[in-house]
Amino acid sequence: MHSSFLSPKNILRRDFLRALLGLPLLGFSGLSLAGCESLSLYPETGFRSPGLGALARKKGRLYGAAVKSSQLNDHRFAEALKREVALLVPEGELKWDALRPSPAEFDFSGYHRLAQFAQANSLAMRGHVLVWHHANPSWLVPELKNKKTAEKILRAHIERVVAETSPMIRNWDVVNEAIDPRSPRKDGLRETLWLKALGPNYISQVFHYAHQVDPGLTLVYNDFGLERGDGYGYAKRKLLLNLLKKLKTKNVPIHALGLQSHLRCHLPLGGRDFTEFLKTVRGLGIEIYITELDLDLSRVPGEGYERSTFAQNYVQTYLAMVQESGSVNTLLTWGLSDRRSWLEDALGDAQGSLPLDTNYQRGPLWESLRSGWLRA
Repeated sequence: MHSSFLSPKNILRRDFLRALLGLPLLGFSGLSLAGCESLSLYPETGFRSPGLGALARKKGRLYGAAVKSSQLNDHRFAEALKREVALLVPEGELKWDALRPSPAEFDFSGYHRLAQFAQANSLAMRGHVLVWHHANPSWLVPELKNKKTAEKILRAHIERVVAETSPMIRNWDVVNEAIDPRSPRKDGLRETLWLKALGPNYISQVFHYAHQVDPGLTLVYNDFGLERGDGYGYAKRKLLLNLLKKLKTKNVPIHALGLQSHLRCHLPLGGRDFTEFLKTVRGLGIEIYITELDLDLSRVPGEGYERSTFAQNYVQTYLAMVQESGSVNTLLTWGLSDRRSWLEDALGDAQGSLPLDTNYQRGPLWESLRSGWLRA
C-alpha cells in the first residue's frame, strides 16, 4: 500500500476514503460507497424503535456487548444494556487474573453479578477467555515448573470454569491471539507462557479439554487484525489459515473463528485477499463471528459530519466484506457506550466509537450496524 496512507493530509479526504477502503475494487452489491452523504447520520434518539438486540433477533441473529460488572452500578448504563443487547460477554471477569487470586482459589463474584443481571433480563452470555497470554496472575508462571504440572493446572482451570458457568454459557473464546506475524517461529505462534510450558500442541489441548468437559459447547478461536490490508494482515491471515487447517485435519473441535474487529480506521482493509480468506475458513466448516467490534478514529482526517461519514463508510465496507461469503449471525461490540469504553482510556475523548455515544444516545455505529449488518 502506498506510503501516502500514513499521511492522509497529503491527499484529498475523499480520495483518502476511496483509496483506503479500496472502493473501486470491491464492488459489493447493494452498498452505496461513492455518495457518502447517502448514509443516514441521524438515527432516532427517542428509543421508540427496537434496540439492536431485538432487531437482530427478528433475523435469527444475536447482537451483544462486552460488559464489566462494575458498570452495572450506573443505572443509565444498565437500562441501555436492557434496551440494546441480547447477549453479554464479561470483559474481564472470566480472565485468569480475575478468577485466580491464588493457585488454590477461584473468585467468580464478578461473573456471578453479570450472570444474575443476564438471567433477570433474559439475556444470553458467552465466555471470554480460557487461554490468553495477557491478564494472567503473577503466581502462574512460577507454577508452570514442567510440562506435566502445566497440563494439570490448565486442565483443572478449564474444568472448573466451564462447570461453574454452565449452563449459562454455551459459547466460549477458547484460545485468544495465538498468532503473531512477528514471531521468529515458522508457524507464527506467539511466544506465550503456554507455548513455552507445553509446546505448540497447547492450542489443540485447550480445545480438547473444553470439549471433554462439555461436548455441547461451541468453541471459538479469537484474534485481531485479520481484516487489515497491510503486510501484517496478509501475513496473519496466511499463518492463521495454516493453523486452522492443521487443527481441522487433527479433528480438533473448533467451531468458529472470532474476528475481533478492533477497526483502526486509518488503515486499509484487506479487500479480496480478506474475503477469500473468510471463504476458505467457512469451507473448513468453521463459522465466522464478529466478537469485539469498535472503531479507532484517532488518525482519521476531518471533524464532525465528515469524520462520521468516513467512519460509517469504513464500517459498511467492512461488514459487506465479512458477509460476502455468508451471513454473520453473532456480532458483539467491545463495549456499548463511548462513556464506558476501554477506547476512552486508550485514545482519549472522541477518538473511539461504539454504538451509543457518551449520553447513551444511538450514534453512527448503531446506524451502521442496523443498515450494514441487519439488512444484509
